[in-house]
Amino acid sequence: MDGRFLIRFAVVALILACGFTARVTYEQLANPVAPAQAQQGADQFDCESFGSQESAQTELDRDPSDPSNLDPDGNGQACDDFDFGVDDSGDGGGATQDQYQDEGKGDLFNAGGPEGGPVPSMPDGSCPAEFPVEQNGACYP
Repeated sequence: MDGRFLIRFAVVALILACGFTARVTYEQLANPVAPAQAQQGADQFDCESFGSQESAQTELDRDPSDPSNLDPDGNGQACDDFDFGVDDSGDGGGATQDQYQDEGKGDLFNAGGPEGGPVPSMPDGSCPAEFPVEQNGACYP
C-alpha cells in the first residue's frame, strides 16, 4: 500500500465519522428523547418556595394559569392553607425566607438611600421636595 492510499482512506474515514456525528446530533435536536423542562409542564414553584402568602400570590397573579398549582382549590388565593410561620427550632423547618423580603429590613423595593442627603438632582435639574436645596449638582435637606 502506498502513502496516498492511506491518506485517502484516513480522509474518507474522517468524513464518515463527521457525517455520523452530525446526523446523531441533528436527530437529538429535531426529535429529542425527553422534552426540555419547560415543555414538561413541571412545577417551577411550590408554596415552600415563598416566604409569605403575599409572595406566592404575586406569582399566581403573574401567571393565572397556575402551572405550579399554587391554588389547588381554585379560590384565587395562593397557598392559603400553607403555614408560612418561621420555625424557631433551628432544624431548617418552616417556610424558606421570602424572596421578596429582606429579613428585618422591609421590602427590597424600598432599598433606602441617604436619609440626610445629599441626593442627586432630578433628570430635569430640579430637586425633590424632601431635599429642596441644590448645591453643586446635589440636593440637600
